[in-house]
Amino acid sequence: MAGQLVWVDGEQHERYGFSLCQVINPGTTDERYDLLGVIEVPFDQRHPERVADQLHPWAVATLRAAGYGFGHYLAELTGLDEDGEPWHHIRNEHINWSGTAVLVPQT
Repeated sequence: MAGQLVWVDGEQHERYGFSLCQVINPGTTDERYDLLGVIEVPFDQRHPERVADQLHPWAVATLRAAGYGFGHYLAELTGLDEDGEPWHHIRNEHINWSGTAVLVPQT
């Protein structure tokens, strides 16, 4: 490559992902979050709702496909750090899961 200039884009491009956590002891002083998984998703800054609207369907499909049992879960659209770990949330969804379907509070 002698004599050629190579352009290196010095700008860091933020990465985004969906994460899913099981909420252990929800609503107590011992509440904690067990991270079950993270996937990177494409994100359009001009139309953030396009990916954000897929958070709930993705979480339900993941819970169903992986066979997760009864419990309280938290799905988030997050920014990802350099290691691919969630570091700030953009949108979140709390899901009460029966083991086969979303539980909806009676009104």
